[in-house]
Amino acid sequence: MMVSPGAPERLALEAVGLRESFRREHPGQGTCNVCYCFENAYLELLWVTDPQALRSAVIAPTGLSQRAAWRSGGASPFGVGLRRGQGGLTVPTWDFAPPYLPLGLTIPVARASDDLCQPFVFLSPGGTRPDQWSDGRSGQRQQTAGLTDIAGAELTVAGVPAPDLTALLAPAGIRLRQGPAPALRITLTGPGSGRILDLPAFRWSEI
Repeated sequence: MMVSPGAPERLALEAVGLRESFRREHPGQGTCNVCYCFENAYLELLWVTDPQALRSAVIAPTGLSQRAAWRSGGASPFGVGLRRGQGGLTVPTWDFAPPYLPLGLTIPVARASDDLCQPFVFLSPGGTRPDQWSDGRSGQRQQTAGLTDIAGAELTVAGVPAPDLTALLAPAGIRLRQGPAPALRITLTGPGSGRILDLPAFRWSEI
């Protein structure tokens, strides 16, 4: 999700026990993130550090500049990165080559995401779950909060959900629905418990 500079929204996550797993800058893209790893996936908060970089010829086609201004412009602030290793995206795509990636490596982006009301859906450079990472980035995941897995999500689109994206995301447990404004409801589970996180309100509720 695109958030405010410095991600002050993270305090609502940490208030229930979530712990930051890693941060990363994206040189040449003009963004920075903070990520919260679970066993099977991670939640990323992304914010702008260099608005001019977002408007460059390489980055502008992503619509990240408009998505960052979602509060006033109506674009969806949400993105979904699907893992590699199970084939490519089964929808039309274009290749995004941000400056921070090694030369020759690209990120396939779903063409349907060119409609900024839709989520930004792409194929992540990574191919394994956080609990299989060997570089230490995933840390202790979210055992402190007792929330180990992202069990599913419902993503609201301010318009008609793109059929390509609806079919693509369903096997990942992500359901698209139409609504008055972009929103995301994530179901998080752990041993004998669970919580629901509603974004962009950053509001928690028990399952």
